[in-house]
This record gives sequence, C-alpha cells and structure tokens, in this order.
Amino acid sequence: FGFLFDRVEGSRIPVATGALGASVRAYATALAVEPDEINAKWEDALLNPVAPRAVATGPCQEVVHKGDAVDLATLPIPVWTPGKDAGRYITSVVATRSAETGVQNYGVYRTLVLGKDRMVCNLSPGRQGRQCCDTHHARGNPAPIAFLIGAEPAVYYASVTNLPLGVDEVAIAGGLNRAPVEMVRAATVDLMVPSRTEIVIEGLVYPGEVAREGPFGEFAGYMGPVGDRPVVRVTAITHRRDPIFYGLASQMPPSESTLMQSL
Repeated sequence: FGFLFDRVEGSRIPVATGALGASVRAYATALAVEPDEINAKWEDALLNPVAPRAVATGPCQEVVHKGDAVDLATLPIPVWTPGKDAGRYITSVVATRSAETGVQNYGVYRTLVLGKDRMVCNLSPGRQGRQCCDTHHARGNPAPIAFLIGAEPAVYYASVTNLPLGVDEVAIAGGLNRAPVEMVRAATVDLMVPSRTEIVIEGLVYPGEVAREGPFGEFAGYMGPVGDRPVVRVTAITHRRDPIFYGLASQMPPSESTLMQSL
C-alpha cells in the first residue's frame, strides 16, 4: 500500500509515502470501505458533515520547538525529483484561516525549504489558501499558516477536494469518519490543528514578503514553473514523541496525488 523508510540518512524520523493513494484499494482501506463504496461514502460525507471538536491537548504537541529551537533540518524533508527540483519540498496539508469569517481552509501546496526557519509556499493567486492570507494582509497583519504532516487520512482526502471557499474541509473529514476530528490550538499561531497529526509546522506569512519558488516535478509530467510566492517564517515545529514524516507523492500519473484527486 505504500513505502516506509525507517533508516533515513541524517534523521531519526522515518519517512512514509504512498500509503494514502498508492491504489484505489489503499484509498478505500483508509476510509474503512470497499472500493465500490467510495462514491457512496463521499456522498454521505458531503451531505452530512460533522463539525470538529476542540480538545485541550493532543499527540501532535507532545514535543514543541519554538524560537531558536526551530530547525527544519531536523525533519527528513525529501527532494522529490533529484537533480531537477529547486530543493527539499514539503508536500502536505496546509491550513490557513480567513480574517473576515474565521473559517479555516485546507489545501495541499508544495513548499520549498529556504533555511532553518524559512520556507516559500506555492500559494498561487486565486487559490483559497492565498485568498485567506490576503484577508489578513489587507488589514496589515501577518497571516497564520500551518503545515500538517501526517494528518489522519480523511483530512488529506478532504483537503484535495474542490470545495467552495468557506466550507470547512475538516467538517467534511468528520463526515468521512462519521465522527468529529479532534482539534487543538496551535502553539504559536491563531489556528486549530488536528490533534492526532504526526508533525505540525507553524508559521506566519507577512504582507509583501516573497521569494522565488520552483521548479518542481509536477503532476502533469513537467517541471512546474518558477515564480515569486509568499515566504513563511516558521514560528514552531511540534510533533509526537516518535513521529513519522509523511510526504505526499505529487508527480506525473500514476501518482498518489492524482489518484486521490480523481477519486
């Protein structure tokens, strides 16, 4: 169903990929249904969302690194297309929040590591994550952002779904689970994050601060373009005591991301 690399050079943290979307069978297994029941499961979730539930603490904050202790080099972030990608890329669920409505948004955006506490996220103009950040920037404030690495499967599946802006993807994930997703307040930014996530990277996106992002080996089978994208200043890294780093394989079909999106 996927790969788990348990001996990773330079890190004690294992790396997993492919487990969520290696096949239709893997996808169905994560939803606890048979492959021919996937559509019915989605129909039920969309018609019957389940609001998330706030909790005081969660496994994702068993270990908390803030300030000078933040160092992205401690995480085994892969180079997905060796020799061609601009560097190490996080391919995870990205959480943002509208300053106008307070509703959070979830999507998957490739994110290039620039240094120990800086990244550049491919929040393209028009995408919902960028729209949420713009609502904060319009008020002259930095936008909170969080990267959810190894969230529960339903959160990933809901996050890659093309839902209208203002629909909380975590409520749809709750519908897929038929139970509320437990959420805990982030350690340093004004966001709620799924408490059972393996690793959470928290940060702020400041108005007008951009850097060059790309190229990146994309789902279309070509290198994604280079452009100016928002910089993320990392404020905290939190994780379980023995986390697993999950990377979403987002290359040309057949790939994990394309299978998840098509389903």
